[in-house]
Amino acid sequence: MTHAIELAAYPEAAQARDPRIPPRDQVVTRDLIERWHREQPDKVFAVFGDDGETWTYAQLREFTLQTALGLRQLGVRQGDHVLVWLPNSREALRVFFAVNYLGAVFACINTAYKGALLAHVIDNADARVAVIHGDLLARLHEVPTGRLDTVVVVGPKTSAPAPLKTLRYEEALLPNDGTLAAPPRPTQPWDPFALIYTSGTTGPSKGVYCSYLHLYSNAGPETWPFVTRDDRYLINMPMFHIGGMGGTYVMFARGASISFVERFDTAGFWKLVRDTQTTVAFLLGVMATFPPASE
Repeated sequence: MTHAIELAAYPEAAQARDPRIPPRDQVVTRDLIERWHREQPDKVFAVFGDDGETWTYAQLREFTLQTALGLRQLGVRQGDHVLVWLPNSREALRVFFAVNYLGAVFACINTAYKGALLAHVIDNADARVAVIHGDLLARLHEVPTGRLDTVVVVGPKTSAPAPLKTLRYEEALLPNDGTLAAPPRPTQPWDPFALIYTSGTTGPSKGVYCSYLHLYSNAGPETWPFVTRDDRYLINMPMFHIGGMGGTYVMFARGASISFVERFDTAGFWKLVRDTQTTVAFLLGVMATFPPASE
């Protein structure tokens, strides 16, 4: 499997820069992927809680480039929104990094959405390409699908409603070869990284743009100095939530590592922590008050 890539030497903008804004290779996914591949290719980035599989930074780059090439061949361009409707999984992680590697925007939506709320966020996300788990596809038959024209299906083989084009993940996003060109311009720290949807408790979910700099400033090395490059952060919250997406990004930006699971599980929590050598966990609200399960 070969993946050629054009790595343009992007000059810095001629205009004066705010000195508080870090350089791209500290905050932008594309630049960080290449930086960590140069500096620490053999360091483990991800440990998966289901079977202990690990991804090094070199493997992360390989998987990211392959999936980015597949998205690019589907017509995804810099600045485009890509709708992602997946539970936490290896596929979700690959798509997360690949979308941003292209300079596109990761628009991940809650796997519980259906009916009018689902129709609202699909319309609001304004995406042409979606990556969706097969178990969720039936819900698309019940709602308008906005600008969507292509659906990539992960898992069970089912079809999206006509006239949407349905492709299997393995066929569309795991190409065996091809050339991945650099985007037309360098992705900047202030560019949109993700489109995150609010919970919708007071009305329809609102799409909120999040930049690379926003996430980096929120929980990066300067604002969370107690979490270091040597830590491993447990991602047990969904990638459509800032607790999952943000934790993954800020550990990646540190050159650190994550342990990754589909969902929070009280019964297996401490065994998971030990097995994956997790050092940091984020527990939202009531999660931290659950009584420990006997093991």
